[in-house]
Amino acid sequence: MTGTLTWGTDTIRYEVRFLASRQTLAIEVHPDSRVLVRAPVDCPEALIAERVQKRAAWISRQLAEFERYRPRTPARQYINGESHLYLGRQHRLKLAEGDSASVKLTRGQLLVSLPGEPEPERVKTLLHRWYLDRARAVFTEVLDATLPHFKGVEQPRLIVRAMQSRWGSLSRAGTMTLNLNLVRAPRPCIEYVVTHELCHTRHRDHDARFFKLLGHVMPDWEQRKQRLEAALL
Repeated sequence: MTGTLTWGTDTIRYEVRFLASRQTLAIEVHPDSRVLVRAPVDCPEALIAERVQKRAAWISRQLAEFERYRPRTPARQYINGESHLYLGRQHRLKLAEGDSASVKLTRGQLLVSLPGEPEPERVKTLLHRWYLDRARAVFTEVLDATLPHFKGVEQPRLIVRAMQSRWGSLSRAGTMTLNLNLVRAPRPCIEYVVTHELCHTRHRDHDARFFKLLGHVMPDWEQRKQRLEAALL
């Protein structure tokens, strides 16, 4: 079942799932802008619409917050002197001809060597592979360091890929997917996202219990989240 609510000039769509296991009604706003209502099977549709409308201001704020939280990276041209982020620091791109394809981080520069003319598309492909390798290594380090805070939780399978609408996710099967662009952010921001996703091993929804756990494991999570948003705007 789906429905809509009006808040100001906005019309917000929401999905309702009726679950036999539920005794109460819960409203969730997800990072991909989905609004989901979980309701008992015998909950009247009119009551659901009334409850959702009462939470319209909160839903609107959550959607706006997640919109701010979406990754934003400007289009790159992959030319000499262009600035590229890595772990929160800007590095100038320096292109050079070499005997083999390589990327080196040295003295504030990303030195990209390629046989022949370093055309932008070739540079882009090589840099993408470098970022992917570095992301896998850094994210694994952060995950290994964070996991001991969650006793009894098994090591999630880690996947790194480009994502359009979120920084990370954790599947019910225990797979953690992290956005490749996250490796451009400062390490404390990466720690925040990993911690956020690990909290979902205890609480699937962004409810009060989830944020209580997040605050216990990482008291300064809000500052880190704001820093992430500022770093990659």
